[in-house]
Amino acid sequence: MPKLPSPFLVLLHTHFTLLLISIPFQVNSQIPNTEELTILLNIKQELGNPPSLSSWNATSSPCDWPEITCKENSVTEISLQNKSITQKIPPTICNLKNLTSLDLSLNNIPGEFPDILSCTRLEILDLSQNLFVGLLPNDIDRLSALQYINFGANNFSGDIPPSIGRLSELQKLYLYENEFDGTFPKEIGNLSNLEVLGLALNEKMKPASIPLEFGKLKKLQTLWIEEANLMGEIPDSLISLTSLEILSLAKNNLTGPIPSGLFSLKNLTNFYLFNNKLYGELPNSFEGRNLVELDLSANNLTGLTPSLTDFRVSKNKLSGVLPPEIGLHSKLQAFDVSSNQFSGQLPKHLCAAGVLKRVVAFSNNLSGELPKSLANCSTLHTLKLHDNKFSGEIPSGI
Repeated sequence: MPKLPSPFLVLLHTHFTLLLISIPFQVNSQIPNTEELTILLNIKQELGNPPSLSSWNATSSPCDWPEITCKENSVTEISLQNKSITQKIPPTICNLKNLTSLDLSLNNIPGEFPDILSCTRLEILDLSQNLFVGLLPNDIDRLSALQYINFGANNFSGDIPPSIGRLSELQKLYLYENEFDGTFPKEIGNLSNLEVLGLALNEKMKPASIPLEFGKLKKLQTLWIEEANLMGEIPDSLISLTSLEILSLAKNNLTGPIPSGLFSLKNLTNFYLFNNKLYGELPNSFEGRNLVELDLSANNLTGLTPSLTDFRVSKNKLSGVLPPEIGLHSKLQAFDVSSNQFSGQLPKHLCAAGVLKRVVAFSNNLSGELPKSLANCSTLHTLKLHDNKFSGEIPSGI
């Protein structure tokens, strides 16, 4: 099964856990609900009686099974995550009338989208990292109570249905790493409660611009559309995403300048635009004081930006002198300005916070002596400064 990049896997798991916590539940009765017991035992049989569900038996209450959560003696949540399931999910699962959460992630479930549109009380639906194929249902908005969707790391294809934009309760939407070959529907912009939008790693999407309507997602905290065949300019409408904390549009074919207002988003902490075709001048300062990771490498940008925790602007056309204060106002850990046209000296305060690990500045026009402060930087493990015009002696501590 496909693997999700680890930083986003942690993020995704955190969001799912928090959403589960927000839904009240109670495990409370030893008296079996006989109707639901029969339904679940039949489901187990249709799944091929997997050994992972050995606790499902006729002599105990489903509310005592580890995969089941109940409220008032009725099944409300089923978690079959990583249970080695290889059979299709039977539609009889929707006979559990109070089911609000269904997690089928990390299995090998085959076939098309499961026949579960009758599970109309579902608030959480996780089908991620399975073997699903085919189209998403055009009437997916029948699941109108959904707050969390994760269909990532499957083989779903065709268009993402515009009807997904009618799921007005939706807070988290993950459709990453599939075989979709249409374009991202503008109707996603109607999801006024959406906090996370993960559309990354969909390389077969038709070349298309970012829908202007995405700028209407006022509650959006994470926008992840890395490696999804995006083209054209980054729309100015994204400046309206004032709740945004993570923005990744890396590994696409985006062109034009970066909207300057993105550098003023006050909640933004992680900003990734590397490996695009962006050009233009970067601002000398910005209001985004919470920004800790910035990667704009492999573009055609000019100008400079202030110091951060993780500063990467390699493989651009940046020139001029590096600001001498870099490292003084943040806990700088990684500094990569390689393959540009910088001149002047290497800043002296890169390790001022005592946590610097990487200095990569090769292939520039830097000159003068190496900062003696690097000799006392005990955390430093990578130093690449070749192809410059440095002079003098290498500090002995290095």
